[in-house]
Amino acid sequence: MKTDKTNQEHQQGQTEIFEYIRRSKGNKVHKIGVIYGTTIGDTIKIGWSKCNVKEGDEFNPDSGIRIAMNRALTPSAYEITAVPLCIKRQVRQFGARCIRYFQEANKLELPI
Repeated sequence: MKTDKTNQEHQQGQTEIFEYIRRSKGNKVHKIGVIYGTTIGDTIKIGWSKCNVKEGDEFNPDSGIRIAMNRALTPSAYEITAVPLCIKRQVRQFGARCIRYFQEANKLELPI
């Protein structure tokens, strides 16, 4: 029987989850960012990272996860960096996913 890796990690007490932000260009789909969620105590914290494709940036998954993690875990990052309008909806949907995933958490902090 094949089991879902995410489900196994959650059952083992995994306290973080992430999702790539993707955009289509022609016939290809490219990763342009990442949304990261974690729990601290009973609070779900969410961070994000998005490269500026119009300026010629290329997405690096390691850097993206690191930046999103820092934004989620640094309280002052919410005041400094607003979520770009083009990914707000995806961040909200990810927040709903985190509520289902981290069922033991009571609060959700969205960076919107």
